Amino acid sequence: MRRLRLWRWKFWLAMTMVGALSVVLAIPWLSVYGPYVRLRLSPATGPEVTVRTEQDQVLSMPMEEYLVGVLAGEMQPQDPPEALKAMAVAARSFAWLRVERGETLCATVHCQVWLSPEQRLQRWGAVKTPQFTEQLLSVVTATRGQMALYGNKVIDATYHASCGGRTESAAAVWGREIPYLQSVSCPEKPDLREARFTLGELDARLGTTLAAMAAKSRRNAVEVVDRTETGRVKHVRVAGEEMEGTRFRSALGLASTDLRLNWDGGGLRVETRGHGHAVGLCQAGAVSMAEKGEPYDAILRHYYPGTRLETLY
Repeated sequence: MRRLRLWRWKFWLAMTMVGALSVVLAIPWLSVYGPYVRLRLSPATGPEVTVRTEQDQVLSMPMEEYLVGVLAGEMQPQDPPEALKAMAVAARSFAWLRVERGETLCATVHCQVWLSPEQRLQRWGAVKTPQFTEQLLSVVTATRGQMALYGNKVIDATYHASCGGRTESAAAVWGREIPYLQSVSCPEKPDLREARFTLGELDARLGTTLAAMAAKSRRNAVEVVDRTETGRVKHVRVAGEEMEGTRFRSALGLASTDLRLNWDGGGLRVETRGHGHAVGLCQAGAVSMAEKGEPYDAILRHYYPGTRLETLY
């Protein structure tokens, strides 16, 4: 009886140790983040990302593989490595939140531009594609599993092409106060653009009847009502009706809301500065900072103040 009890005790101890070891070994395959992230992950490639292409195909792939396509679509392979690393972390953080919610990411600017291997081959050609793919893959691998956190949560790492010298706050653009999406200075060179619209084009895009108005009345028919602290247009008055600057930008297909209006020869000339909503990381600014020797973690802290990097898988 005594031997039987001893055997049972040894068996229980052995099973307990096996169970504990199983938990330890399982940890690299799990990323438990805060109160709501519990994803089964591969230690090498991260969670599965579902992408809907422009051809309406739905594809699933590991996060790290997906990021190579995002870097190809959002940046240039020749960009400084530290800028590409910053972009990789931002894109990974952005995608992580959507994966967590079970969302399907689109492959356009509405989510993150993603290029398939076929699209990369078409863009870069047969000679450069292997080299460029290897360069982007090395960047993704160097930052594998890294994300930007504020407090104990992965941030919504929004980004844009060019801010024109200063980023915008989330509160000014979307009406939501987000502590890590504040307006910060940016070292990028100004991205200046100009667009011209005839009266007919304005009427078609804005739903107005400017062409039928007298020339004298027309000059006040489209005017800026107010601007944000950084100088971007908040509201525009069009033929007596007030509309948000973001809607005005979208209707006319403008590069940004940092704009100036000028009537010129019977039409409207719009001068813009920057490209995109200007919230979060500025891709052009990240390139400028990297060219000046700033590492990617410093770039991320600059555009997302108060955040830190953490490897989650």
